[in-house]
Amino acid sequence: MKKGTGKFTMGRWVTILSLALIVLIAGCGSNNNGNNAQGASGSASSSPAASGSTSASPSDVPALPADVKKRGKLVVGVKVDYPPLGYLDEKGKNAGYEIGVVKKMAQYAFGDENAVEFVAVNATNRIPYLESKKIDFIAATLGVTEERKKQLDFSTNFFDGGAVTVVKKGSDIKQIPDLAGKKVIVIKGSTGSTYLEENVPTAEQIKIESNADALRALKDGRADAMFHDAVLMSEFVKTSTDYTIVGEQVAFAPMAIGVRKNEPEMLAFVNGALEQMRKEDYFKTLIEEYLPQAGDLDPMKMIPRP
Repeated sequence: MKKGTGKFTMGRWVTILSLALIVLIAGCGSNNNGNNAQGASGSASSSPAASGSTSASPSDVPALPADVKKRGKLVVGVKVDYPPLGYLDEKGKNAGYEIGVVKKMAQYAFGDENAVEFVAVNATNRIPYLESKKIDFIAATLGVTEERKKQLDFSTNFFDGGAVTVVKKGSDIKQIPDLAGKKVIVIKGSTGSTYLEENVPTAEQIKIESNADALRALKDGRADAMFHDAVLMSEFVKTSTDYTIVGEQVAFAPMAIGVRKNEPEMLAFVNGALEQMRKEDYFKTLIEEYLPQAGDLDPMKMIPRP
């Protein structure tokens, strides 16, 4: 009986101590005005790493600008036609690697990964949207280039990819130089388009604004090839088996977040959030969720790791 009573007493002490610890944590968290990202771990979330990774505290990530904090949400320009980086899922919800990054930022800032308004942008309008203050920052497959540095401030890099050539199987196009004199579909304003202008100037570029329209044009036979992002095109050839990737991957452009010029607080928040994600190895969690395979590409080489 004594032995059994001792077990019961020990169990009661464990319960009491556990309850006391919960109360203590809740009391401390209530003084953070919702900024503690750990408070979001108990909320419903579709984020693949909503639990299982160490959440940042307010001291780990710099504060947002006061006006954004007061608004209570981020407003971010994202792609909606660029799987697996930014797209709409079967329920019409924003999904993808970059979407996961932005949601994690919202979790750090507001304790709620859903405290985000996603604004659909494309390669043509994303920088004008930023400059006109329609969005707080750009998370839309934005490659780092010297020209763009004149228009905005870049965060640290959080993804790295290049461009590849896609043709119909049996095409006589085997390498990038073979694009000379050929009709080539590109995305208007993209890094790939700039690369062809500089390296294969005789390629006849057919510049299209959206990925969906560009892929449709390729399938309709409007061009001899398409020159575009390696990740997106790898996804395309998986489902369109009569097409293949030829030649090397070029025009490597690390991707980053685009922030308006002269907004040091926002840039500090974004960089601090990205660094926290790197420490948590959260980019690995996202890449495993959204890009488990990409043809011959190794997705793990495309992301920052601890």
